[in-house]
Amino acid sequence: MIYKFPDYVPAIAVGISVLSAIVGVVLVWTRKPLRFVLTAFIVSILAGGIFAPALALDRVVLDDEKLEQTTGFWFAPTVKGFRLADTASVTISNTRDRKNREYEVWIVTMKNGTTREIDPGDLWVMNGPDIIRRLREKGIAVR
Repeated sequence: MIYKFPDYVPAIAVGISVLSAIVGVVLVWTRKPLRFVLTAFIVSILAGGIFAPALALDRVVLDDEKLEQTTGFWFAPTVKGFRLADTASVTISNTRDRKNREYEVWIVTMKNGTTREIDPGDLWVMNGPDIIRRLREKGIAVR
């Protein structure tokens, strides 16, 4: 199973990029201060060149071998997950970061006794109930 964001999510970033570029052109055309023009074009570049591709390329793959998430920017992706054959159980918990914000964490206990702590991304968390169900169907205990 491959989970990804709905097509409208990266399309929103593309829309913001196009709108910002249009605003930048209008600002140039009406001879507004350079700082406003640059701000509009920087927003356009960030939304269209960094955030839209990142959202479009984010994936969570659950197959017979692994649960793996590819996330992050297109030029420096982060891959996290675990192999199902090596996994004894998964415990889903909540923890706090340095700013005292609560977030979900998956503690994966491997068959050799070691544990790994995985901070699932938004896409993983959004599809958590289905992922948990499928893991259980594959014989992995999820608590």
